Amino acid sequence: MARKKRQSRKYTPRNEFRRNTSKTASGHFDYVFGETKTQYKSIGLTHSPTADRKYYPLTKNPNPKDDRQSYIHLNVRGTNKKFFKAPEKGWEFAKEDMPVVRHTIKQYKKSTNRKPKNWYSRKKSNKK
Repeated sequence: MARKKRQSRKYTPRNEFRRNTSKTASGHFDYVFGETKTQYKSIGLTHSPTADRKYYPLTKNPNPKDDRQSYIHLNVRGTNKKFFKAPEKGWEFAKEDMPVVRHTIKQYKKSTNRKPKNWYSRKKSNKK
């Protein structure tokens, strides 16, 4: 009997910008990088950062019609699909900003695909 291959990703990849109208995002745009059956995995964008969250200043605004300074959240949020509008056309990150975006996504993948620290000891204690 063949072994079942472990799924490495818990979402299907996306590459788009959408407006997020949920309470947590309050109408800001998000960069959507993944999709599950009920949620989008995204990184938030804003013009005015707050002190209670970590942000990274972007070199160029992803919106081609806007010249104001923009920032991305350095954490990922999973939000229900019903809160997102249609994808924006012509939006993209600058080449200099992509390493930070990729690193944020990679960090999220690592945190979701890891086993808990005491998984082996819990497994042993359940056998007794």
